[in-house]
Amino acid sequence: MDQRSNGGTRMALVKLSVSDSSGPTIELNRKMALKSGLSKGQYIDLSYGLRKTKVKVITKKRAEEDTIFISSEVLDELKIEMTPSYSFRLIGDCLVIGPVLGVLFKERDKHMKQDLSENPEMFFPYAQSIKRLGGLLFFFAEDGIDYKSCEISGYVYDFETMSWKKSIFPYPAIIYRKIKATRILKEAFGKRLINPPCYYKWKFHTTLKENPSFDMYLPETTNIISKENLDHFLRKYGRVFLKMSNQGGGVGMHMIWKDGKEYLSRQNFTDKIFRYSSKQMKTLLASCEKNHILQQPIKIKTVQGKQVNYRVIAVKERAKRWRVRTIHGWLGESGGISTQTDELSARYPEDLLRMQFDYSPREVQKKIREMESLAIALAEHLEKACGTFVDFGFDFGLDEKGNIYIFEGNTLQQLEMALWLGDHMMYGNLIHRIVKGLKEMALDE
Repeated sequence: MDQRSNGGTRMALVKLSVSDSSGPTIELNRKMALKSGLSKGQYIDLSYGLRKTKVKVITKKRAEEDTIFISSEVLDELKIEMTPSYSFRLIGDCLVIGPVLGVLFKERDKHMKQDLSENPEMFFPYAQSIKRLGGLLFFFAEDGIDYKSCEISGYVYDFETMSWKKSIFPYPAIIYRKIKATRILKEAFGKRLINPPCYYKWKFHTTLKENPSFDMYLPETTNIISKENLDHFLRKYGRVFLKMSNQGGGVGMHMIWKDGKEYLSRQNFTDKIFRYSSKQMKTLLASCEKNHILQQPIKIKTVQGKQVNYRVIAVKERAKRWRVRTIHGWLGESGGISTQTDELSARYPEDLLRMQFDYSPREVQKKIREMESLAIALAEHLEKACGTFVDFGFDFGLDEKGNIYIFEGNTLQQLEMALWLGDHMMYGNLIHRIVKGLKEMALDE
């Protein structure tokens, strides 16, 4: 039994079974009822996901101590999935059975079961984790939401058949978002949408600028795209990045510099260099006014001419405190203007720090702790400004002196980078911490 500071008692995991009672009832062992604060004949609300109904409590001396028996009409009304074990918690006069977690994985359901089935190394750890923790976790696409009936068509892992099973679920207590959120989705689920839409590059920058302690880590940035500002950056830094504010992964990024009176531009992931006259550059910048930023290029300490980037993943553990236990590194292509995230570029941070700076083991750990502390401070600040999150991914770079610069914050980050390293244990532990955090959030609602 787990006493909670904000009310309610969390019990050990229980199984659910169909009772033979008529009417809306739940039956449980007398000892279990006493521990959970329930009494015979009491009327309470029974909650599952976002569904709730009134039930009568029936206690039986010989009932199994690890099982709650629920009448069939209640099971049907709440659309309870019977297979998992669950946690349960009494909050006032409401008994919460759960957690019920939804992972918003795609916009459309097409090929979704195939994606889940053909990538077990990526998705099976979610099923393993929720089985250990207790509760229901299902994957779904946005077009699987029935807003009228408040139901969702999705997929849950069936351990008996060792396959993903499609079913209809009630609205979950919380949704873990892995795609961009539409207006109707935000309106329907509100604060229950974990990792809510928060910012693009410019909003990220201005949100961090609210805290002066982050200034030393931020490249100079502006969202006023003009030839005057471009020339200002070029006079000050010699080069400047032109980036799309609503794209990640280096997509649409240009490096711009001058050669005499001409402007030269190289797009990321290409070797092509384009030349522009002053008039042509004005035209180009005019087309970028609404969704681009200009940013100071940081002289990253390269390895054999290759850019190095670090992804620091912060996870909110026990729904309360931010922790960093996973950092990945990327090594870009020779001569590239940024790194590109793929299987071939992934590295362990310890290896990259030694390659970059020839650090001793003690210096490596010191720099890793510095990145971890910064990521936790960023997560705490951004969550206060944006809403409830369970994980953030921050992209850092180190200059020639080893100073840290913040390049990007990711709310829809790739989590499978540990798999690119062949580190299934690291990936499994990361997913377990996220699912555990989601469970705590759901049961604390």
